[in-house]
Amino acid sequence: MTAYQVLARRWRPQRFEDLVGQDVVVRTLRNALSSGQIAHAYLFSGLRGVGKTTVARLLAKALNCEKGPTPEPCGECGACQDIAAGSSLDVHEIDAASNRGIDDIRELREVARVLPVRDRFRVFILDEAHQLSREAFAALLKILEEPPAHVVFILASTEKDKFPATILSRCLQVDFRPIPADLVAGRLAQVAESEGFELTLGATQLIARATEGSLRDALSLLDRVRAFAEGTVDENAVAEVVGLPPFEVVLALWRALEGGDVAAALGLVRAEERSGRDPAALYEQLVQLVHAALLLATDATAPAPFPTAHRAAIAESAARLGPALLVRLLALALEGKGLVAAAEKPGVAVAVAIGRLALWPRLQRVEALLAGEPAASTGGAPAPPARSAPPAVPPPAPAAGAPGARLAAALEAMGEHLLAGRVSSVREVAVVGDTVVLRCGGLPASTRKSLRDAVETLAGAARRAGLGERVEVDEDGAPARPRDQGVRARVEADEGVQRVLEVFGGRVESVEEKP
Repeated sequence: MTAYQVLARRWRPQRFEDLVGQDVVVRTLRNALSSGQIAHAYLFSGLRGVGKTTVARLLAKALNCEKGPTPEPCGECGACQDIAAGSSLDVHEIDAASNRGIDDIRELREVARVLPVRDRFRVFILDEAHQLSREAFAALLKILEEPPAHVVFILASTEKDKFPATILSRCLQVDFRPIPADLVAGRLAQVAESEGFELTLGATQLIARATEGSLRDALSLLDRVRAFAEGTVDENAVAEVVGLPPFEVVLALWRALEGGDVAAALGLVRAEERSGRDPAALYEQLVQLVHAALLLATDATAPAPFPTAHRAAIAESAARLGPALLVRLLALALEGKGLVAAAEKPGVAVAVAIGRLALWPRLQRVEALLAGEPAASTGGAPAPPARSAPPAVPPPAPAAGAPGARLAAALEAMGEHLLAGRVSSVREVAVVGDTVVLRCGGLPASTRKSLRDAVETLAGAARRAGLGERVEVDEDGAPARPRDQGVRARVEADEGVQRVLEVFGGRVESVEEKP
């Protein structure tokens, strides 16, 4: 019985033209091979599963092919076949994560001094090379400074920033990019067709989104889903294996957010949790959808890694909301990702983040009111219920007499007998506009402090006595300046201030004019 070979190994590219999504890398290496500009050390860096080790093997083939060095290795000579099978005596693939010490690098240096057994170059491929120890890097540096003419080093890593600058400066650096989702989906469809099983378009796109630019991860995931589905691999099978929500759920959540329906949005989150799916995965898919909507709002032909049947709905929604609003929504969604990542209970954090996103129509109405524009209905979002005004209570009839006596009488009626006595001792009680000013010059510090601390109670008594809305304690006894009252009047008459008070409620407490 022949052992099954996983798709990621069976579909590993054996020629440069078979590589997916790495056109810049392929062109760079082919041009170097054609012109004979072969570096003694390369550093391949990038996301896992984008082809770093595969390209390292292809470069080893190109260097040692009987027709080489050539940008088109034949794949048929002994050197090419041995490298493809992993049995070449002159191509050494080393796992730097488990061979990271100085003794391992010393042994490598001894081997490197020996001429190749058969081929043109002795090639060392160090995978995950950033995990070498500091001492090992120091030992490797010596041979990189003075390499033998028959040796080529290829360092592969997912974390280039962990390399010493001395190593980086001695390597030709080649950066591998994440593979676009549409290219990953196309490759998966090609594999399914060649392998003879049915793979739906929605499933390819969901796998491509889930693996975030890694073709190897996508092929491994396809293997898992194929074993689970036992037939046609569709979007529901992928969602079950990965724990991702079907696209219909993500689209329904987006519709709820677009309409500002908080209850419906949170209901979808709870339903996903009850079905055993990770709410954080739902939120990640939502962020991707908002990003795709933003791209479609600016360019109707932009690639979107979502089923074609739903692309028109996303594009219509994007056109309705517009780029400016989608940028703000995406910014809010990305802030929510940080909240979800840091939360001990992601489900609660997802509910909070989605609740914030669903409130955006209310924010838009507030902005419209502040701008003096009519608050338009957005996406059918229900307007928040208007707060009913409290029943009007007729103010008490002003009492006869001086302001001080009227204020003291109101305090007595409120049961504030001690405070009423202190008000009676104030030198002067004046009414300036809607403000009652207590001029306390000459009073003891303790009395002045008691009056300051009781300003809110005094204001309530002033309103009860029909004197004004506010109370100020003037400890120096200086008369209120008409200029201050003029500034306050201008501020209160300002259209913008009135609009803020209309939207948010409240009143102007104090006004200061800075020089």
